[in-house]
Amino acid sequence: MTSNLPHIIEVALLLLIAFLIGCVIGYFLRCVLFKPKATEVKNAKPAPAPAPAPAATPAVATTSKPESKPAAAASSDGRPETLDKARGGKKDNLKRIKGIGPKIEGILNKLGIYHFDQIASWDKKTIAWVDDYLSFKGRVEREEWISQAKLLAKGEETNFSKRVDKGSVASSKKGAVSKPSPTKKK
Repeated sequence: MTSNLPHIIEVALLLLIAFLIGCVIGYFLRCVLFKPKATEVKNAKPAPAPAPAPAATPAVATTSKPESKPAAAASSDGRPETLDKARGGKKDNLKRIKGIGPKIEGILNKLGIYHFDQIASWDKKTIAWVDDYLSFKGRVEREEWISQAKLLAKGEETNFSKRVDKGSVASSKKGAVSKPSPTKKK
């Protein structure tokens, strides 16, 4: 009687090799097909050289630095106009917008988005650019960031922002883990 063990080992090794080759090809395709957009975005980050133009505006009115008013889009590709730092040194709590947790708030801040009115001024092209940048297709519109930001920029509140202010949203608590949490629809 002959044992099937050598054949089983051979098949297992061939399956393992096929799996590893598939992983390598998948990784390569992901880098080739999806990474260039992220690379273009990263290369575009130094492009806010035009951003000092809004900084020139306060030179005319030296009484307040917040004169740099964000436009809907700073470039033809939809990239939002960003700020070098928060106006008056105080940024808005973007986590008060449903769908923005600590991690996304950090990404937006690094991008130069600090205030509700910046988000409220986004147009369709800017929304598409931000969705692509965050790799969350449709999230901005699906979670209605713009309408929430418009209300919050006026000083109004949303049901979600009230819950954040009370501390009843997990991501609003100090030391909250920046893992995205599933959103519940009402």
